[in-house]
Formats: sequence, structure tokens, C-alpha cells
Amino acid sequence: MKYLIKSLIISFILLSNTSYSQDKVICLFIDNFSDIELDSVQVLIKDKIYFSNKNGELFIDSDELPLTISITDPRYYSKTLDIENLELIKIKLTNKGIILNDVTISSNLLSNKIKYTTTSISVLDDIVFRKKENEFIIKSLNQVTGLYSHSAGFNTNRITIRGMGSRSPYSTNKIKAYINNIPLSNGVGELLLEDFGINSIDQIQIFKGPNSSIYGSGLGGNIILTSGKSSDNTVRVSSSFKSFNTFENNFSFSTSHSKFNTFINIEKVKSDGYRENNLYENTRGIFNISYDINNKIKLELLQFYSRVNALIPSSLSLSTFIQHPEKAAFSWKNIKGGEDFSRSITGLSIKTDNFKSLKTTSSLFFKKFKNDENRPFNFLTEESNNYGIRHVGQFFHNEQIISYGFEISYEKYHFDTWDNYFVNKILLTHQIQDRNNTNFFVQYDNNFDEKSNISLGLGMNNISYNWVCCDKREINELNYRFKGIISPRLSYNYQLKNNSLFINISHGYSSPNIDETLDENGFVNPNIKPETGWNYEVGLIGSSLKNKISYNLNLYLMNIKNLLVAQRTSYDTFVGVNAGETTHPGTEIKLNFIVYKKNFSSIIISNNFSKYWYRFKKFNHQGNDYSANKLTGVPSQTLYSKIDFNYKKIISQLSFYSVGKIPINDSNDLFSNSYSIFNFKVSKTFNLNSIDIYLTTGINNLFNKKYASGIVINAVGFGNSEPRYFYPGLPRNFFITLTFEI
Repeated sequence: MKYLIKSLIISFILLSNTSYSQDKVICLFIDNFSDIELDSVQVLIKDKIYFSNKNGELFIDSDELPLTISITDPRYYSKTLDIENLELIKIKLTNKGIILNDVTISSNLLSNKIKYTTTSISVLDDIVFRKKENEFIIKSLNQVTGLYSHSAGFNTNRITIRGMGSRSPYSTNKIKAYINNIPLSNGVGELLLEDFGINSIDQIQIFKGPNSSIYGSGLGGNIILTSGKSSDNTVRVSSSFKSFNTFENNFSFSTSHSKFNTFINIEKVKSDGYRENNLYENTRGIFNISYDINNKIKLELLQFYSRVNALIPSSLSLSTFIQHPEKAAFSWKNIKGGEDFSRSITGLSIKTDNFKSLKTTSSLFFKKFKNDENRPFNFLTEESNNYGIRHVGQFFHNEQIISYGFEISYEKYHFDTWDNYFVNKILLTHQIQDRNNTNFFVQYDNNFDEKSNISLGLGMNNISYNWVCCDKREINELNYRFKGIISPRLSYNYQLKNNSLFINISHGYSSPNIDETLDENGFVNPNIKPETGWNYEVGLIGSSLKNKISYNLNLYLMNIKNLLVAQRTSYDTFVGVNAGETTHPGTEIKLNFIVYKKNFSSIIISNNFSKYWYRFKKFNHQGNDYSANKLTGVPSQTLYSKIDFNYKKIISQLSFYSVGKIPINDSNDLFSNSYSIFNFKVSKTFNLNSIDIYLTTGINNLFNKKYASGIVINAVGFGNSEPRYFYPGLPRNFFITLTFEI
């Protein structure tokens, strides 16, 4: 809204001051995502370099018209415009994420540069280039500091942030995610991100640790997605062919007309897969429309739908992983095991802004999930209906901001397991679960002066489960609830010229899911407690040498109590126990270098490094003392480095991804091997009249490294079979993508 006000003021000046308007054309440079004015944008006009002022403006003499201006600033994706008439020109630019303290974010209803934040936030960089590859979203996330995802395939991934979520057997939990203020996690905190396509997303923010009271005080953190909302009138069609008979076709349409902004993205992904029993098919679409009722009220509708049909190769034993990583687990291949699920998300938001003292966003949402899964031990049918409301408001007074809000959701979850499902359907188990979540929060921010900002947050969380469970022997009515958990947060940011320092102390929690509340007999264990912990963190973000070097450094320590351990009791049954405490010290370093830049050419090196010293502080389980052992399922370190070469309309990138050893069991007598892989891709832009054509191709895992991309911790072998710990990573593979943009 700030740039809109500025635009109106500038337009008024142009209309009211005739002599001035006859002399100048005003270009107003704006961040495409946050609408913040961009200062010092480098512009090439007739072989001369110019820069926008601190208000994002560039004045051009009208007697120079017509002319062509080119954005040559290495921080932003290049753009060329022809200016013919005397008018206010608003130019939206997309940040590449090179100069870290220049990156803008939009969360908690505010848009701001990341250097002013008081918590640890990462923003996925280079998202436009990733879209040219049709990169899978999990691969993108795995390059962020502090985050590691165990990847078992297109449809099975387990995301961990700072070690949280590593003990979940096959899904992501302890991390809350949102898209456009709509929660994505279900009623027990499980999260599914892999069926989102990167082409439907404009920005991805990752809050690491329990740093955000407004997003739920989760121990792992938050992943915030913002769907495509481009106001440009654009039609985009792309088609990718990748190894293993993988096809991805995408159609995007965005338009801005009067008070309407519309974005539509439809995708189809189909693959034979690298392994046996690995077929995958996903049809997905997202629809986002906003309508400005007036300059103070806006309505926004979000609709997402995904239909996935996928076979499951499952994990492998050590011997099979070494000798035949392309094989599927025999039991899954034998029955052609897999899943067939659909998911929809509907959200309606109303946003108000009175320009002075109050902003609000209120969202109603409804989420539906339905799945049929054919498994070696039974056939699973499940269905979920989840609805709720989320409200966030902010009061402004001078340099003080009070944020408040709540999130309430109700989920009805039903599942059955069957024997001989395709013959006579023998019911084995039946459950109907009610999952109720409530979250209230308040936050106070005060900018004391231009250099310092303090933030105080408080969240209160409550969850309850009520369900009916029956099998062929008995019927039980079960319920579980715990007292509300209060999670405070205190953080402070101080500006030091081109740098900013923040200190943060925060509390978080993670509630047990339903399985973890049961004992081995299927009854509620009244002694189960939520995991809770404190996080202590210091961070530095900034740049030096005229922005040639940019960095983000974080040191943190989390101490977790009441560690929840999933204990396997049968093929598909797990129970939870509170087994002790863990400590999570670590460091995250992001370092970017601009090696060379001149007009449309540049060489840029980026490095993301994470080092973890996570251990069990006190851990006794089933008579075994694992205290002081390394935390299971988390690598010792990760490193992602890339070098980007840009020359006019050619972009190429060589990247290196390295993962340290991962403890596979709690006793630490088995580790996965560390590995490193290289990837390369190149993109060329062609222009045909008003059509931009992008041809992108690349090779992943250049040297055909054999590695495990996912680990099942503490796997158990039943009968005389070996435990199946390993999901093999992809061997050398390639892709080629052709994109047309009008």
C-alpha cells in the first residue's frame, strides 16, 4: 500500500505541475513481492549507468524520448523496457537473493527487508531460475541452511528443521506451514508439501526454530508459502522432459484488470520413476483471485487441488541398497503397493488497511483429504475434513506495533484398515478421530530509533483428541487433551551500518500425534507429555566491500524436554514414549560473493553451510541408555554451493551439494555414508516479437554418485528379513525444459 500512496502522490504532481511534467518521466522501482520501493537500482540508458534514488525513483528528461532502459543490477532479474510517452512508469523487479540484507519478506502483515527482522529467517533464492527448470520443491528446500529433507521419492519426504521432525517415521511433523495465511498442517501437525509445484509459488520463507509466536511457536519452525500473485498480464506455458520418462507440463496465467488480480497455474507431472514399482502421476492446480472492494478492503480467494496416483517402492536393506538400488522392496512390489489420494484447500480472506492505525487479515479455510493405500500388511482407506478460521491484526502507534490473533481448526478424520480388500473386504480396524487445535498469540514490536528494534511475543496453544476406535474384538472411546502451553519470545535487532545483529530467546512446543498418545494395548497413555524447549540464538546479517560480499551467520542452542520417541510394535503400528532430553547446538552460514559484474554479465558464488552437534542429553529407552549419543536421523553437516554465470541472455549454474554422515539408530553403531553430488544447468533466452522463449537444460549428479537420499531410523526387520533403512538417491539424470512467456 505504501507504493500505491507514493504513486498517487507522484501522479498528482505530474498532473498539477505542468512545467515539471513536461520535463521529466518518473520511473518508480518496486519489489515484485513486497511492493517496497527499491533504492540504488542500476539502470543502463544509452550506454550510461544511472541509479534510482532512496525513494526508488529515477527521473528521465522527456526530450530523450523515445528510449530503451535496461535493468542491469545483479541483485535483480534483468528487464528491458521501451518508454515512449510522458507518464509514471512503475517497474516491478524480482530479487535474486544475492545481497541478503536487501531481500524483502512479507509476513505478519508487514513487508520489510530481512535485515530488520529479529528472528532467523531464510528466503529461497533464485526462484525464477528454479521455475525455468520446473525444479521439485523438496530439492529447492534442501538447499536452505538448517533444513534437511529425507527424500524417498516424489510422494514421500520427511522435512526436518534444526533436527526437529527427525524421529517421524515417514512424514513431516513438528513444522507448521502456511500458504497465504491458510494453514497447511493437519490436526496432528503432519505436513505434505511435495505435491505443490514451484511454478505456483512466488516466495518461500523458512522460520527456523520456535521463533514466531504469530505462526504457532512450533519447535521445528515454519514454512511460509506465497502463491503467485503477479499483476503483470502474462501467459506462461512450459514443458519438461526428464530422466526416467518424467514429463512435467505447466500452464500459468496472470492478469490485472481494474480491481481484479488473477493467477491460475495448472500442472501435470508423470514419471516411470528410477526404481521398480515407482510410477507417479500428479495433476494439480492453484487459483488465486483478489478483488479490491475499495482502497481499504480487499477480498482474496485461494483454491488448490491435487490428485496423486503413485506406487511405492519403499525402503531397502543394506545389501539390496548396495547391489541393486533400483529394486523395490519385494513385499511392496509383489502387491503393486501404492497410494491414490486427492487433496483440496479452499481459503477466503478479507484484508483491511486504514493506512494509519490498523491492519487485519481474516481467513476462513476448508481442507479435504482422501486416500486409498494398498499395503503389504493391509489396505488403508482414510478421509479428512478440516475447517477453521485464522485472524491476524496489527495496531500501529508511532514506531510501536501490537500484533494479535488466533487460529482455530477442527478436523474430522476417519480411517479403516482392511484385509482382502479387493475380494471380500474384511474390516480389521476402524477409527473416527476429532482433532481440535486452538492457538492465540500477541506480539509487541517497538522501533526505538533507526538502529534498534525489540520484539516481545506470547503464544498459547491447546490441542485435544477425541475418537472412537474399534476392531473385531472391542470398541473404545478415547480422549486426550493437555493443559494450554504458553510460549514466550524476546528478540532484539540492532543496525550497524551495512550490518544488523539480532538476539533471540524463545520457547516452543510440539504436541504428540494420536499414535504417540497410545500405549501398546491401544489405550491412552495419561503420562504422555508434549515436547517443549527453549531456543537461544544470535545472528548477524549484512554486506561489505560495496555489496560484493553478503553474509548471514547464526549461532543457536535448543534444549528439548520430554523427547517423544516412536516405538514400532508391528508392521504399521507405532506408540510414543517420553524418553528424555536432547540438546541442539548448531551454526548456519550463508555467504555470497559477487566475483564480477558489468552491465548484463556477472559471476556470483553462493554458499550455504550448516553444522550440527545435536545429541541426546538424557535418553533411556527400554533399558538402554543412549545419553550423549548423536541425535538419530540428522546429518553432521550440510553444504550447498553454487556458481552462477550470467552473460546477456545466457544463465548457467554449477552447484555442489554435500551431506555428512547420519546416525541410523539410537545406539549410534550404524551410520549412513556421507556423500557429495554435482549438478549443472544452463538457460538461454530468445525473443520472438512479444514472446519470450526460455530453453533450459541440465544434468544432476554429474559423477553418478551412489548415495542414500532418505533414511528410516531404527528400522526393524520382521522374521528373518534385514531391516530396511535406505532410500536410494537418483543416479545421473538430465532434464530439458522449454518455456514460452507472452
